[in-house]
Amino acid sequence: MTDRSATWLHLLASDAPAEDLGASRARFLADPAVPPAERARIEEEASAAGRVRELLTAGRRHSRELVVLNDLARRLGSMHDPGEVLQEVAAQSRRLLDADVAYLMLRRPEGLRIEVVDGSMGGALRGITLREGEGIGGEVLRTGRPMWTESYLTDPRVRKLAHMHVAARSEQLGGILGLPLQVGGETIGVLLAGDRRARRFADHDIELLAGLAAHAAVALRNAQLIDQLRGTAGELERRNAELRRSEEQRERAAALRDLVTTAVIGGGGVPAVARALERAVGGEVQVWDLTGRRLDAAPPPGGPGIDAVGPADRASVADWLAVPGPRAVRAGGRPGMVTPVALTDGPAGCLVVWDVDGTDPELSGLLQTAATSLALVVVTERAVALAELRSRGEFVQSLLAGDGDDAAARRRGRSAGVDLDAVTSVAVLDPGPGDLQPAARAAARLAEGARGWSAEHQGRVVVLLTGPDAEDACDWLHAPGAPLPAAVGVAPCSGGAAAVRAAHEEARQTATLLHALGRPDVAATSAAFGVYRALLSPAGRGELRTFIRATLGPVLDWDEQRNRNLVDTVASFLRNAQHHARTCAELHVHANTLYQRLDRVTELLGPDWRDPDRVLQLQLALVLRSLAAAVPQAG
Repeated sequence: MTDRSATWLHLLASDAPAEDLGASRARFLADPAVPPAERARIEEEASAAGRVRELLTAGRRHSRELVVLNDLARRLGSMHDPGEVLQEVAAQSRRLLDADVAYLMLRRPEGLRIEVVDGSMGGALRGITLREGEGIGGEVLRTGRPMWTESYLTDPRVRKLAHMHVAARSEQLGGILGLPLQVGGETIGVLLAGDRRARRFADHDIELLAGLAAHAAVALRNAQLIDQLRGTAGELERRNAELRRSEEQRERAAALRDLVTTAVIGGGGVPAVARALERAVGGEVQVWDLTGRRLDAAPPPGGPGIDAVGPADRASVADWLAVPGPRAVRAGGRPGMVTPVALTDGPAGCLVVWDVDGTDPELSGLLQTAATSLALVVVTERAVALAELRSRGEFVQSLLAGDGDDAAARRRGRSAGVDLDAVTSVAVLDPGPGDLQPAARAAARLAEGARGWSAEHQGRVVVLLTGPDAEDACDWLHAPGAPLPAAVGVAPCSGGAAAVRAAHEEARQTATLLHALGRPDVAATSAAFGVYRALLSPAGRGELRTFIRATLGPVLDWDEQRNRNLVDTVASFLRNAQHHARTCAELHVHANTLYQRLDRVTELLGPDWRDPDRVLQLQLALVLRSLAAAVPQAG
């Protein structure tokens, strides 16, 4: 490990501030003996260290927020007065979001009424009642989904009433975020937080307040039940039973939150959260993404074949996500309960617990809590993956551009998490004029299953694979049976920077040749092309050029000297089986013009050019000439 690497690691391990990272960068660059190339590497290392520090800081913040939510849930669970619960929730909402004001609206027979306000400048907000669809709160009540506005007073989307508008103006409200308080699928109220300035609420703000709202709704309902028990002596026994069940639910929920919090802080990701939930509920837990792929199962050690075989597939996952909230399902004869893992931009997948009672309301609440924790984990993992993808992308760009020697490439590869010496094959996914994102997703699945790395490069996606050879990678890509989203060239690699570059060039040319041959949705190696392999090597190209000149030379010379396209006439005539009328229609020329051109061809190639043997050679030369133009030789 170099002195610089040790310095960066020490700073990151000691949670040094960004200023210390900047000071180290300046100190390394201050040495006048450092060459320009090394200065560029210092800048890259400093930038990478800064990104890692940001990710570590974000991870610690998420952990702290989970601990705060867990502690808050415990405090709320100990409160038996609905008024105290409402006041505590309002105060904690302001603290968590650093907002100026927070208020809670509860559903009453007459409408949605503001019960508690924290941080207000006066009493204008208290007691205001709205109906469904009116204001932010009424819209959240109507849809059951979060809603926010950057500037309440000027937002045309919000249906405002005169008395609410006056109160909002007196409070000088700007950005407002509202989330539903839901228990068992029922919206019992709305939690809102706002600033006295314009504010755009981030996904993280919404997810954080949603976690508080989930705890607040359960605590409020429990407090309301306790309050009802105190005033209803005749129903004391039934209410006590409900209270005991509710207490058990809180204890199970608290135990689950402890397990999930430990799993999240420990960095185990989705698999750790799933295993913690299994210990809490006793059933088999699975987490599926939108494509029907397991997120909680590690790739098998054998290489490709990462899609776990189970009772889910793309169709069933889509069906499960069609209805929001937990619900009972049955697949493969097994009963279970499914809960969407919802993010602000839509579902990330679903959480499934098998061999349980799908009608159990307590289990439903536990799954909602677990799904919220999984959503936080998924968001964090996506941020980390995006940073890693950018780092790998920069490294692959530099590697394939031939920057630096092999030793320098190995060092940069290690800093980006890529072991060049372990690469056994290279795949290039070329979507041609199509969308690159489906190809990128397919490349990511291949990289995950084959213990490799993927990155975008020059409008294509490059995958460096470890373990499987080129033929195995092709087989895995074709295994699902559906057309691939790109032409995929795969080439073997012996490891090392130079070998990776050579394998990439061969794979890239193979993908280009697949497009030229009209096969844009298959994977292949260059060995699959027989005579067309000559298009991928300089020596083979020379032989092909000699064959093409020997076969079509006089016609090509005539076209070049006169700027004509007589060779296209020959190609169309032979392609249409020497049928004059069809050739005229394809070329859009008169019959006399075609006869004149064919006479010229006879002068150039001789009277036997229409004989079967000559026709075969001419057709082969025309095809090879077209493919050679479509598959450019690497410079």
